[in-house]
Amino acid sequence: MQTLARVNRTFRGKEDGLLVAYAPLADNLRKALSEYTQADRAHKPLGRSIDEAAALTQQLVEAIRELLTGYDWKTNLNAGGTRPFLRAAYATTNYVRSPATAGNQVPDGQESLAVRFRKLSGQLARAWAICGGTETLAHLHPEVRFYEEVRVWMAKFDAEERQSRGEPIPEEIQRLLSQLIAESTASGEVLDIYDAAGMPKPALSDLNPDFAARTQQASNPHLAIEALRKLLNEESAKATHGNVVRQRAFSERIAELITKYTNQQLTYAQVIAELVELAKEVAAEASRGSRFTPPLSPDELAFFDAVAQNESAVVEQGEGILADIARELVAVMRRDVRTDWTVRDDVRAKLRSSIKRLLVKHGYPPDKQPAAIKLVLEQMESMAPRYARKPQLIDLRP
Repeated sequence: MQTLARVNRTFRGKEDGLLVAYAPLADNLRKALSEYTQADRAHKPLGRSIDEAAALTQQLVEAIRELLTGYDWKTNLNAGGTRPFLRAAYATTNYVRSPATAGNQVPDGQESLAVRFRKLSGQLARAWAICGGTETLAHLHPEVRFYEEVRVWMAKFDAEERQSRGEPIPEEIQRLLSQLIAESTASGEVLDIYDAAGMPKPALSDLNPDFAARTQQASNPHLAIEALRKLLNEESAKATHGNVVRQRAFSERIAELITKYTNQQLTYAQVIAELVELAKEVAAEASRGSRFTPPLSPDELAFFDAVAQNESAVVEQGEGILADIARELVAVMRRDVRTDWTVRDDVRAKLRSSIKRLLVKHGYPPDKQPAAIKLVLEQMESMAPRYARKPQLIDLRP
């Protein structure tokens, strides 16, 4: 902890003045340092800053070592096998991000181990960009490279977590993802969260109690949960076919499970079991429309789900009437959506008016709640681009 305290004291005085100031120049400095002589560094102002950054780099490396004392990543790295560097980085990412890791469950107002690693590794990356070419730091290059690999993979999983919650991805994470994709393309490595988790990529039909039991033995359990979340988000998006209500419901349920796991309200085994159960519902999504007579197409089912969100409509009008409304809404879409729908306000206004008139004709919603109509229009907005692009395919039924 003494090392961490020393780094914090150093950064309070230097981060804004040194690293942030040099961050925009990092790429140029990295190239220039290869031609910058020892004499230059001894007599020029830039050299003095480089020496300060070198000292700071050593302190940051020591601080990150201290953070990772609970995980022996070097033994993992030296274990051999296929792609040992990446596998060690995956496993370390699992350790740093896992809620089960000591240091990730802290009182309000305190920073978790994961947050501290993100900060320290980001500071290390900026410092190394300034002074990484100095001969005195050559022995630290492999270790710094490893910490940067972990930082980049953390950014990948952070981005996927944010996307699953519908949150924007910060610019810093976007930059790291671009770096990851570029380096992966150059090296031929495959960006695969399932491989990182130590498990094969499953199909929805594979997700059963036996699968859950096997997955509990995955080499990186936290990443296994990340992998399943990714799979369910992808498969639920396909299964719901642009259905705003159902896609939102699945996303919220997945996010709720992950939140409970993160807060240690669910164990690793419990959240795996819950995700497997949810997968059964996703798999059954495609056949939900078959219980109606006649069956509802995916688009008709999407509108049915939208109008059925209004409780008064379900009680007073019943599912049969709501299904008829859904069928008519799709007919309006088929009739009124045109290829210039996205660029002509008058075409969009006509479609909205047609939908509102149809709802009024059916007395929907009985309680006159504006939110009910707003949701139907939101479903229309989500669906209309497909009708504008390929209207001839819209009438196909499963």
